[in-house]
Amino acid sequence: MPTGVYKRTTKNGMKDRKHLESSKKKMSLARKGFKHNKETKKKMSEAHKINYKTGKRKPVCMKGKNNPAWKGGVTPINKLIRESAEYKLWRTSVFERDNYTCIWCGTKSGNGRAIILHADHIKPFALYPELRFAIDNGRTLCIDCHITTDTFGGKINKSSLILSERK
Repeated sequence: MPTGVYKRTTKNGMKDRKHLESSKKKMSLARKGFKHNKETKKKMSEAHKINYKTGKRKPVCMKGKNNPAWKGGVTPINKLIRESAEYKLWRTSVFERDNYTCIWCGTKSGNGRAIILHADHIKPFALYPELRFAIDNGRTLCIDCHITTDTFGGKINKSSLILSERK
């Protein structure tokens, strides 16, 4: 039997590489007695720290300005508002007012069913900044009902909304 790596084809036709036991033993023996220096140990320690906000590991070298997706520390205002404590409080208040029930079809979680609810703005979030946190401007809808609204997913534009309000 050959030493090294052998190939095995999986169900979807992809090649899966596995090391033979004899190769594993040789690789293990080759690294015996090797020790990392203090600087390398520190770098490895930092790379494995958990970000407690997300619960995921993120290498230190990829944080902030070193991240390829860095845009100069600019977070869109829309994202900042939707992740704020005030927005989360508004959302919870709307759900509690509507008793965690879709106001159009009346569906509610329970009896083994989990219904995902959305807190929908009656007057669009983007067009009416003064009404973003008004509880009267919110309603609880299930996903199916929310999709049917005129404003779901940016279906409506400013000009058509302004024209319909003038009538």
